Amino acid sequence: MDKNVSESLIVMPVERKDGTYALRLCLNQGLLTPGQTRRVLEVMETHDGTSLRATTGQRMNLEGVPKEKLDEVVAALGTSIPKCPPGVSVCPGGELCKYGQQETREIGDRVLDVIKANGPYPFKIKSGVSGCGMACGLSFVRDIGLVAISKGWNVLYGGSARHRAAPGVRLAKGVSEDEALAFIEKGLIYYRENARKGERIGMMVRRLGAEVIVDALK
Repeated sequence: MDKNVSESLIVMPVERKDGTYALRLCLNQGLLTPGQTRRVLEVMETHDGTSLRATTGQRMNLEGVPKEKLDEVVAALGTSIPKCPPGVSVCPGGELCKYGQQETREIGDRVLDVIKANGPYPFKIKSGVSGCGMACGLSFVRDIGLVAISKGWNVLYGGSARHRAAPGVRLAKGVSEDEALAFIEKGLIYYRENARKGERIGMMVRRLGAEVIVDALK
């Protein structure tokens, strides 16, 4: 791939209180290629972009786009969609971080494949993969979370960072990568079949009870 050639992106417009728009770059794992980075910089220079802000979901927001220039800036960046597809928040993992117990990016992609394969869901799914217990991938407060330990993965289910913040319940401890993905798939199917419309996994867990959930997903 020629790093000097800019690449298009998929973006989601988000209206702000002041009437301007942010264009959310629909990234997975926070990754931008050199070509995509070049495209963003070109657009910011050409259209007087005010700032580029990282989000907690490891996306990027190009801020300060006037409503009258929205279509023009979107076309310059790439393609607009009404909602970003699911992504996975990951930490650098054992490949890069001295604290990492396991590699995170590859299993993060596998988690995303499982999420995509078992939808649609009653509401959105946020997931995180962390290479150690410090959980820089926000795994404890994601709908689906994986936290690495020396002997495998802990699987968390139904975490929330909202106004009723709580860590996810632990479905499994120290399991293999394939076993962890099997727990995730089972949990997603249970969510799809038992949650109410608009209900996140954590809300369903509170409504039905953690013990009921853990027992059902053994």
